[in-house]
Amino acid sequence: MMSTIPALDKLTGRYLQLEKTERSALNSLASFFTLLFLYFVIWSPVNQYHDSSEVERDRQLSLIQYMRSSEKEARASSQGVNRVSTGQSLLTMVSRTAQQIGIKPNRLQPEGADAVSVWFDSVAFDDLMLMLKQIQARRGIVVQQISIEREEQPGIVRARIVLRS
Repeated sequence: MMSTIPALDKLTGRYLQLEKTERSALNSLASFFTLLFLYFVIWSPVNQYHDSSEVERDRQLSLIQYMRSSEKEARASSQGVNRVSTGQSLLTMVSRTAQQIGIKPNRLQPEGADAVSVWFDSVAFDDLMLMLKQIQARRGIVVQQISIEREEQPGIVRARIVLRS
């Protein structure tokens, strides 16, 4: 029973020369390493993938539950239920709110019927955020786009904001 591979023939010959107890120990060791190989190469990665998939599924499930629980609020917000209609134009509302905070926009420009672009060249970041918070909370106006760059003076920024009603 000779094979065509010389290295395999040599190993088979050496195996057959071993005593019965040595062959038994070698078979046990080979079985042990085969089981280790199967565990670390097949079972462990599959098990880790399964565990991470369950965690991801649970995360997605909680996200879906949150989205379903806040669906009514989101629909009401998108339909303008929370918006305050004062009869003022968007441009006027933004200008007055900025004035109340004590900041002055460098430029206000209408962007269609329901949006306005606002530029600030040098404004305190905290005041800018307070203005945006008040506009959004009181007036129902949302920030569509924002670009903020910091100035050399700490706490002072340059900003361009597009607000939509």
